Amino acid sequence: MPFTLINARPSPFGRKVAIALIEKGIEYEVQYDVPWGSETCTPEYSPLQQLPILLSPDGETVYDSTYILEWLETRYPSPALLPVEADQRLAAKHRQMLGERLMEIAQSLIFETHRPDPSTAWIERQTRKLHGGFATLEQLHQSRSTSSQTPIDLGDIAIGTTALLLEFAVSAGLSPPIEALVWRGRYAALTRFLEQLEIRPSFAATVPRPMEVDLQSTVR
Repeated sequence: MPFTLINARPSPFGRKVAIALIEKGIEYEVQYDVPWGSETCTPEYSPLQQLPILLSPDGETVYDSTYILEWLETRYPSPALLPVEADQRLAAKHRQMLGERLMEIAQSLIFETHRPDPSTAWIERQTRKLHGGFATLEQLHQSRSTSSQTPIDLGDIAIGTTALLLEFAVSAGLSPPIEALVWRGRYAALTRFLEQLEIRPSFAATVPRPMEVDLQSTVR
């Protein structure tokens, strides 16, 4: 009996979990949900009423993407998605943190642009954060290389799902073409790394899909 991943189609948070499941060779099926919809099942499984949610074959319910990844790494340690050696593990966790925080900052910025009266000061602050975060990732990837076949870690997954979601958000009309969201070509080392990552089988199999959502109504 496979795992069930309750997810939203464009969610980078659920995509992180799906990629980890694929990389670990864990069979799963996807159940799509809309947490704010009248027929949502999300509150049945998560007190936070957020996606993703992972249902294990033995009936355990796990929620919050960062915790789900930690849970998977603990319960299914092989193949590992975090290095064993302390410095390498901390480096991977550092990149994971940057990827996750950049997604939260970008989400905050996008939501602000959809408000009836967006705050210029707030937008400028989030923009500075995005530029700083991407500049740091560029520096970290100056000497880091990968291919579509080499092992990856949770840091790679977090960075990849965030960066690729930002492009998707603009192309799908979920975000205006905000300059701070553009990374491809601007950060050469990061671009090379992510272009290899996005053709990896686990990434190619989990490309985000559009979902009808009225962002303006959610931020009023």
